Amino acid sequence: MSDIRVPTAFKDPEPTQEARAYSPSFARPATPPAAAAKREEFIGFAKDQASAALLHAALAPHLHGNSQIHVVSFRASLAILAAMTTPKIVLIDLSGEDQPMNAMMELAEVVEAGTTVMAIGETVNVNFYRTVTKGMGVKEYLPKPLTQAALEQNFVPIVTDMERSIIGRRDGRFVVFAGTRGGVGTSTIATNLAWLIGDGLHRHTALVDAELHTGTIALNLNLSVNNGLGTALAVPERVDQLLLERSMQVAGDRLHVLAGQEMLDQDFSYRPGSADMLINALRSRYNFVLMDAGSRLSPFARDLLGMAQQRIIVMDPSMISVRNLDRLQTLPVGPTQAPRPMVVLNKAHTPGGISQAYMEQTLGLRFDAVIPDLPRIVPKTTEFGTPAASLRGPFRDAIAALAKALGATPSGEAA
Repeated sequence: MSDIRVPTAFKDPEPTQEARAYSPSFARPATPPAAAAKREEFIGFAKDQASAALLHAALAPHLHGNSQIHVVSFRASLAILAAMTTPKIVLIDLSGEDQPMNAMMELAEVVEAGTTVMAIGETVNVNFYRTVTKGMGVKEYLPKPLTQAALEQNFVPIVTDMERSIIGRRDGRFVVFAGTRGGVGTSTIATNLAWLIGDGLHRHTALVDAELHTGTIALNLNLSVNNGLGTALAVPERVDQLLLERSMQVAGDRLHVLAGQEMLDQDFSYRPGSADMLINALRSRYNFVLMDAGSRLSPFARDLLGMAQQRIIVMDPSMISVRNLDRLQTLPVGPTQAPRPMVVLNKAHTPGGISQAYMEQTLGLRFDAVIPDLPRIVPKTTEFGTPAASLRGPFRDAIAALAKALGATPSGEAA
């Protein structure tokens, strides 16, 4: 048990000359001076007593030595850090700062490079979260009000250097599907690809229907729906493995499905940052996480497309699909995302449709997968809750080619 303390006040020391001279960004690899003093393991700061108490309860069992949480303002935290050799892990509270992004840049000037930084604060904004965690090197950020469950899930793995921390997770591959318009078969492609990876290649796979009002994935697989996904988005601090276990429906030996069905006359509650917590929890458990964002591009769907490692855009041989593909490709690319989306032509050679050759010439690309129009096979299997990819033939071959392009290999083989 750590001797972590929660003092009510801390005298703000003056920064030393040595501390002023050495203040690189924590987002860069550590290159400490040759004569640097021994670094402590941890130091934490909280602006209020309630937050400090919660942090103490969650972290104390996992900290050792003279690890402390000081109840002080952000400005006092900067002064303390500037006057000392920066511990290996720093927990900072941004509460009360009008410009939290500027505050993070000031913090980077007083801690040594390579420091693991965790942050809490009052800002509830997905863009802020992405910027500080992906662009500035912060390991994790949690908005207030804090809960013990959220701290144990997100902060404890970091201080214990466990693989559940965001950088050290299993990091299952995260793929998001989007359609150029309704009815192009986005859900069908996502469902069959997930089934093939899970049951055919024996990789642990999660399939999520992000269309909470009109999604069809659960119906296509003859599964029930529940409020688990809606809860995860409305109350992100409740996202943990227990919630996932209760909400995921079993669709195969290694395929689990998460789907909801919100009331049509009500908007589902989506809090900024909710998608991040859900995706992190899923990626820590599954080899592949596939999400169907549909074609309506709700705020939730747009966030998913921004966070995806790989986007897959599904289109049919129509002029509206050609037009909308060009628009979808203008969406900003996330920091961990492949430079271009994969494009799938579904229902190829449909009577009256545009030819594949003309589409590729017009769009200036080659399709990553071409799935023929099979009106006698795909709709029939869907009606009985059976994936069309379970039948040998051109549809399964096309889905298998798409899986290979994603790097999905049989269990036991290197991806």
